[in-house]
Amino acid sequence: MELANRDEVERRLARVLSRDLRNEMGRLLDYLGDPPDLSRVPADYWQNGWRGLQKDVEPILMDVFLQQAEAAMNSVGVGTDWAAVNMAASNWARTQGETVLKELFNRTYEGVSVTVPKFFEQDWTIGDLSTALERWYSPVRAEMIAVTETTRAAVEGEVALMRELEKESGLHMVEIWLTNNDERVCPICAPRNGKPIVGGNRPPAHPRCRCMIGWEHVKQ
Repeated sequence: MELANRDEVERRLARVLSRDLRNEMGRLLDYLGDPPDLSRVPADYWQNGWRGLQKDVEPILMDVFLQQAEAAMNSVGVGTDWAAVNMAASNWARTQGETVLKELFNRTYEGVSVTVPKFFEQDWTIGDLSTALERWYSPVRAEMIAVTETTRAAVEGEVALMRELEKESGLHMVEIWLTNNDERVCPICAPRNGKPIVGGNRPPAHPRCRCMIGWEHVKQ
């Protein structure tokens, strides 16, 4: 089922990520100095710099997870142990936030490591370097992560709710892939529309994927 306020959530998450990434880029440039020297950047920046972002991102992912779980519960019309769903939301948001942001910093490190030497190779100014580094800390990157992780949080919220229903009520539900089924649907997702999801390969299928899931009750 579709996330009711998707656009609002995506904008909120993108704003938070964009702000935090901009701050992290400022820290990086301060460490690098002029002329830039990668050895001045402490290892802790790459190993733990993502933790500040996690603190801001995790509550938003948890909110989306719980919102979609509640919407799924209301659509089915069967209650469940909400404490268990809350615990699942907290655990998932913490783990997923850490996974995504660690990977973001790992890829950023790779990009920065390739970009900084060009300052000397191409006779850049520090302004040229700052512009080149923008791609790793840009609002575009923040928006891409926001869309992708909003989808993931919503889908995981529904899955958690349905798992609890299966345990408590004996319902057996099959996950169905749902796209908007319009001209904007990508060739990766279009063939999956309306088909059962196999092996836990749920949306998002790619960055900026906005597909969702539906459910079919299977009688046993």
